[in-house]
Amino acid sequence: MVDISRPWVVDSPLSTRFPVYTRANVGEVSPDVATPLFWSMIGGPPTERQWKRALADFGAFDLEEFREDEIDIQGMIHGYVYLNLSNLRVFGIRMPGASAELMDRTYLGEREAPAYVPHPDDARAEFQERILATVARVFADEHRDDFREDAEKAAALRAARPGLDELSDADLLARQRKIMVEDYAPILRKHLTMVYESSLVTGALAEVLAPFGDATLAVRLMGGFGEVASAAPSQAAWELGRQVVASTTLTEVFEQGLHGLEERLRSSAEPSVVTFVEGFDAFLYEYGSRSANEWEAAPKTWETHPSLPLGMIDRMRLQAPEREPRLQTLRLREEREELTEQLRTKLAGDSEALAKFDSTLRSIAVYMPARELSKTNAIRVLHEARLPMWELGVRYTRRGFFDRPEDITMLREGELDALIEDPAAMRPVIQERWEWYEALSELEPPFIIDGEIPDVRSWPRKTDPDVTPAEPGEVLHGIGACFGVVTGRARIIEDPEDAPDLEPGEILVAPLTDPGWTPLFSSAGAVVVNVGSTLSHAAIVARELGIPAVLGVRHATKKITDGTVLTVDGAHGTVLVH
Repeated sequence: MVDISRPWVVDSPLSTRFPVYTRANVGEVSPDVATPLFWSMIGGPPTERQWKRALADFGAFDLEEFREDEIDIQGMIHGYVYLNLSNLRVFGIRMPGASAELMDRTYLGEREAPAYVPHPDDARAEFQERILATVARVFADEHRDDFREDAEKAAALRAARPGLDELSDADLLARQRKIMVEDYAPILRKHLTMVYESSLVTGALAEVLAPFGDATLAVRLMGGFGEVASAAPSQAAWELGRQVVASTTLTEVFEQGLHGLEERLRSSAEPSVVTFVEGFDAFLYEYGSRSANEWEAAPKTWETHPSLPLGMIDRMRLQAPEREPRLQTLRLREEREELTEQLRTKLAGDSEALAKFDSTLRSIAVYMPARELSKTNAIRVLHEARLPMWELGVRYTRRGFFDRPEDITMLREGELDALIEDPAAMRPVIQERWEWYEALSELEPPFIIDGEIPDVRSWPRKTDPDVTPAEPGEVLHGIGACFGVVTGRARIIEDPEDAPDLEPGEILVAPLTDPGWTPLFSSAGAVVVNVGSTLSHAAIVARELGIPAVLGVRHATKKITDGTVLTVDGAHGTVLVH
């Protein structure tokens, strides 16, 4: 039996300068145990280097405040990714108008945290000056065309992809490393900087709306912008679904079930099926980088696992025509513009307040789409670096060295040269690490770590019945992400592969939702998620598609019983259990 008491393969020592860590927020991005390849190739030191630079670019830190070769902004504890809460608190102290307590509320909600302990270097005037310069620049931006330029670079990288099956094992590894250094690193740095920049804009919106005393206004003013990159696959999948509806032959092929669907489609010579397959291949070319758990080293992307988007298209074809994503975006845009004029009328007598209101909305319109395009660019470039690793996994599975392509994720990036040199020698290492990984996956990591890690053998198991199902009449609270009230039956879905279980109009209840889930939104009456915030990708996409959504409902997938009737209020952030 594997000894889980030792540090995981890629665990990192905790910071003494920044000692408090939390799973808040990061649980949405990295919900599972981190594989060695993910952390060593993507999420750990590679991300940390760019994150430190992004914070310096923003003006909140000096690079010298961080340990040069250690992880300070993140944490890796027995395989689980953490955010450094101490670091966030210092950010809040240096940000004009913010505080350590505000950062706690932003990331932890009502959960308790260790008391903030001041450090002599936390509050320094020069950082406020630098941050104010960034604030001025952000609110002066009338566009962020630089992210469109990055999108063109990502598209060019995709277009230049060679036939991976024609490359040698060593060439595949070299391609991954070249892309990660030359293409991915700079685009990631910009994305991380954008995360902080966009938070300025949403913070300003909350400030200008505060005098109205209506908590629903911000949600209603942040949707329907159009051209949101992570929402685009939903419209494309919808159009493919309409092709199925319009063709008796295609409908018959889909009605036979998802098992073997792709093979049936590709083997047909019927014109409508051929046209659909051509459109589906174009869909995979454009959006194949999307997946659940998008930052991992070998997630089930739509390109490597086409059955996933086919399952989503299958759900979308059952929807009524008025559920088309584009129509929902237009409806939200009209409602936002009408609400904007109403609020402007109320502010007409205060020219200063009106000017600030207008300025903030202009910035929202610039930064919300730019934030999503920034993430999409990063994922699309990362996909080009991950595919060579997937190809290696497929090859070694075919040759009998691996049991499955995902076995490659149990190796650190620095071990890949040894893998290519002698694949058979790595087999026992991979098997032992999978056993270790599965054992850690059964555990619930502590929400807060304060300088000392509790013995991992004392961590509760995720399967422990420690959450009581909600009673009829109980109201669950979260963060309202998209305006609207919907009543329907709950459908608990733990993975997008379970898409066939979602019937039209049901309430999608999920542990998390990144862009790989979003085509399912158009099939759902509303969305309820365990984790998330107003700036999470689920929230932004829900606002574009007009799907009422409540995020950050703790243990929603455990508290809500499958099939229970719910009323979801996406503006007030409540879920009523009937």
